[in-house]
Amino acid sequence: MAQSTKMEATTPARPVVHRPGRSRWQIWRQRILPFIFVLPAVILVVGMFWYSVIFTVIMSFTNWGGLTEPQFVGVANYIHMTQDPAFKVSLLNTLIWVIGMVILPVGLALAAAILLQDLRGQIIFKNIFYLPYAVGLTSIGVMWTFLLSNNGFSALFAALGLNGLASIRWLTTPPLNTYAMIVAATWQGMGTNMLLFLVGLNGLDRSAIEAARLDGAGGFRLFRYITFPLLRPVTTVIIAMTLVNSLQAFNLIWVMTQGGPYGSSSTLAVWMYNQSFLLYRMGYGSAIAVVLTIIVLGASVFYLRQSVGSE
Repeated sequence: MAQSTKMEATTPARPVVHRPGRSRWQIWRQRILPFIFVLPAVILVVGMFWYSVIFTVIMSFTNWGGLTEPQFVGVANYIHMTQDPAFKVSLLNTLIWVIGMVILPVGLALAAAILLQDLRGQIIFKNIFYLPYAVGLTSIGVMWTFLLSNNGFSALFAALGLNGLASIRWLTTPPLNTYAMIVAATWQGMGTNMLLFLVGLNGLDRSAIEAARLDGAGGFRLFRYITFPLLRPVTTVIIAMTLVNSLQAFNLIWVMTQGGPYGSSSTLAVWMYNQSFLLYRMGYGSAIAVVLTIIVLGASVFYLRQSVGSE
């Protein structure tokens, strides 16, 4: 005991290092420097976004033609929109796009993900399903326009003796042209949804699934009561993205039909583009853009609230 006390007494103490205090300028710079780097992105993204929104809302109350001086007309554009037959057709086609894109790309992607989850060599099928997404929408539109022309599926059906199918005009018969473009969009976008579902399936709690199997659950019952509820967060994100994209469907429609014939396959986004940049009715097109934005925001908020509230 005395020996340990003697050793502690003879052990030299560690020197105390006195760090000089930071100046106020150094503290301020450390705190403010990250915001300085983020500021350009905030100005470009947020600033330009709100500028575009405010400018569009203001122009929607004018009869601006793009080149002439805008004149205030109040809510005349909105009143005319409700009386325009093209608005009803475009709104109906937009609704068809929403329903079709939620059912087909999401439903088929979920089924494909479940089938591929425990399949050997699934990487091959992943690449096959994802490959169309790597092709631009413009190229997809050109490809499917050829496939749905007289030299595409019609010629194939005629060679097989299926004259009834060969005589169908896929892109000129409403509402068949809208359905055909939804199929093309499904072929292009299903792979991405499938990969997201696979990520969700691989991240599930395996203990809950194994416990359900021990209790006798299997097949569809296991999927309905265990797997699908656990996939709710991933499903919510996928459906939300699909909902927004389908409400703004434009590229594929413009390449394949340009909203024709006679506006029969036009959506709100295509109709807005026609009015704004082909007919130079910028004020009317701005009013359509405002209505479309309200619909997109309203549908997104409603769906997310319902999804969160049901959990």
